[in-house]
Amino acid sequence: MNAVTPALERMRARRVAKILSYEDARKGARRILPRGLFDYVDGGAEDEVTMRRNVQAFQDITFRPRMAVMNPEPKLATTVLGTPISMPVLTAPCGGMRLVHPEGDIGVAKASAKAGTIHVTSSASCFSLEEIAAGSTGGPKWFQLYRFFSGELMENLVIRAQAAGYEALVVTVDTVVAGNREKDYKNGFSYNMRVNAKNAVKMAPQMGIRPEWVYRFVRDGMPFALSNTLSPDGQAMLLTAMTRLATESQSPSWADMAWLRANWKGPLIIKGLLTSEDARRAVDVGAEGIVVSNHGGRQLENAPATIDVLPEIVDAVGGQTEILLDSGVRRGGDVLKALAIGAKAVLIGRNAAFGLAVGGQAGVDRMLSIIRADMVRTMRLMGLENVADLDRSWLTQQSIDRAMAAR
Repeated sequence: MNAVTPALERMRARRVAKILSYEDARKGARRILPRGLFDYVDGGAEDEVTMRRNVQAFQDITFRPRMAVMNPEPKLATTVLGTPISMPVLTAPCGGMRLVHPEGDIGVAKASAKAGTIHVTSSASCFSLEEIAAGSTGGPKWFQLYRFFSGELMENLVIRAQAAGYEALVVTVDTVVAGNREKDYKNGFSYNMRVNAKNAVKMAPQMGIRPEWVYRFVRDGMPFALSNTLSPDGQAMLLTAMTRLATESQSPSWADMAWLRANWKGPLIIKGLLTSEDARRAVDVGAEGIVVSNHGGRQLENAPATIDVLPEIVDAVGGQTEILLDSGVRRGGDVLKALAIGAKAVLIGRNAAFGLAVGGQAGVDRMLSIIRADMVRTMRLMGLENVADLDRSWLTQQSIDRAMAAR
C-alpha cells in the first residue's frame, strides 16, 4: 500500500494548487468524500435557510472605498485576547475532521500555526486534545468545550485542557439539542449509526465511488470514536453513536459558567450567542470574549445571520468584551465587513474542512493563504492601510441600515 503514497501525494499537490476559492475547495471535497460525509460538512439544519442566509447577508453588505491610495503592504496583524496573530482569522472547532482526512484536527492546527493564527480544538475530535496540543507545532491553542452527557465529563475535559497547555476555553452554548440535519439521516450518516457490516453494506454505494477516501480511511484504522469522551472503563463515544443528542443537552448551562469561570485559569469565551441580552449575560458571568455564531446554520433553523445581529451585540457590549464571529465567512472581504462592524476576528470552519478534504494540511494552508490574499487585495482596492482602522464608515449607509433593520 505504501507504494501508492507518492502517487497520491503528487495528485494531492496538483489538486491543492488548483484551488482558487472556497467554492473550488468545496467542489474538490465533493469529488473525494462519500456523499454522507460531504453532506455532514456541507449541510445545515432542515431546509438550510439559516445556512444560506449567513452567506447572503455578507454579500448584501457593500464597501465605501477610498480611491487613489497607494498601499503596497496592508497590515493584517492584530491581537485576540492578548494573543498576537498574523491576521484576524482563526480556524473554528469542527467535529469529526479525522473522517475528512487522516491528518484531521492536527493538520488544521499545524496549518493555523504555520499561518500565525489560532486553531480552536474541538472536544468532538477523533484525536485526543492532548494529541492535538502536542502536534500543533507550538502555535497558540484554544479548546472548545461541550458538556456531552455529564457535568463530570465536562469538568474532566476542562482539567485535561488546562494541563495540556490550552490558553483559552471556548464554551459552546447553542447545542441544547442537536439541530435537525435531515441530510445526515437520509444518507445513513445519522447519530445512531455504528461501524458494522450492516451499515458497511448500506453505505457501500457511496464509498465504492470514492476509492481515495476509502484508502485513506482504512489505512488510518477506520477511526470513529470521539477520543475526548473516554469513560472510566476506557471506552470512547462513537462520533455518530450519540442518540441522546435528541433529548439531552450538549451545552454547558449558564449555571455551569460559575464553575468554569472559577476553575479555568485563562480567557473564557462563550460561543453561540445571537442577542444583546445573552451577550450582556456573558459579560456578567466573567467571559472575556464571545463568539457571535449560529453554528454555521446547523442548529436552530430560521436563526438570524450572524453578521445581521453583530451590530446589536457590538453596540451592547463592544466596550466590555472581545467579540468574534463565525458562520457565513467565505472570502477575505467578509472578514473585513465583520471587522468594520465591530468584530475583532472571525472563525472559519467549512473553509478549513474542505481544504483538509482536498489536501490534508496542505489544503488548509491553501485556504488560509487564499483568505489572506483576498484581504490584502481588497484592502488595497479600498485604500485601507490597517485592519485596525476599520469601522462602519468603510461600509455604505444602505448596508448599515439593512443590518440595523434586521434587529
